This record gives sequence, structure tokens and C-alpha cells, in this order.
Amino acid sequence: MNDKERAFGMIGLASRAGKAVSGSDAVIGAIRAGKVELLIISGDISRNSLDKVLKNMTEQKEITCYSFASSEELGSALGKPDRAIVAITDKNFADGISAILENINEEEDT
Repeated sequence: MNDKERAFGMIGLASRAGKAVSGSDAVIGAIRAGKVELLIISGDISRNSLDKVLKNMTEQKEITCYSFASSEELGSALGKPDRAIVAITDKNFADGISAILENINEEEDT
């Protein structure tokens, strides 16, 4: 299993555990509530959706963000239709997924 598959597996597991929210409105609500530990943004997110989320992030604590995969791939990992943005609300899941995504970023840089 490669890192990308591991990341999708962890995102899906977080969703099934109730520790992930997806879609811009749900993510914005979680950001406002201060519950987001990690934000995963698809590479094909619309400019409007991205602007709405970023506007709400400026008022909150520092949130780790990664650009990863397509909205179709993220939706598939969650067992849902296309999702351009996913927020992980549990620190342990966020730490695990972040480590995998960081590894993927390092591999892409080399």
C-alpha cells in the first residue's frame, strides 16, 4: 500500500468514526466552532469555495492545511459524492494523516 492509499484509508476511517466533516458549509461551521485540526483541500476546488473557507480561517487558531488529491478522490475516500474540502476534527487522526501527507509532499519535492 502506497502513501496515497494510506492517506485515503485514514481519511475514510476518520469519517466513519465521525471525526471528519466535508463540504464547504460543514467545514466552515467546524472552523467557526474551533473544532478543525487539519484541513485537506482538493487540487480542483473552486475559487469561490476556497475563498469562503480561507475567509473563515483568518479568525481562528492556526490550522494545518494540505492540498491533496481531486474532489472525486476525496469523495470516494469518504464514501460520498465529490468533496473538494475535508476537515479532520480529531487531533490523533489529524496527526496521522498529516504525517502521511507530509511524506507524500517530500517525495514529490525530490
